[in-house]
Amino acid sequence: MQGIEPKFHSSLTDRMDYYRGLLKKIADDPEIQPSDMISRVSELSELYEDYLANKRQLERSIKSYRQYHNDLRKHLTLRVRELRRKVKQK
Repeated sequence: MQGIEPKFHSSLTDRMDYYRGLLKKIADDPEIQPSDMISRVSELSELYEDYLANKRQLERSIKSYRQYHNDLRKHLTLRVRELRRKVKQK
């Protein structure tokens, strides 16, 4: 099945938590430079967008896999019925 790897997903969420924690700390720090704050907010925003893109990709992959699985199951069910009919006829 295609999609994002669990390690990548957890790494991405860990980095988001790390930057979120930094933003909470620097919000009260009067010595922080505005440019540093902007760059950290920007990095957090990019990480969040990456997270959302990967989440959508994973959801599409799961939906595609589910459809493939259901189609295969239907095909196999029909094939099993045909084989049972042939066995009964003999």
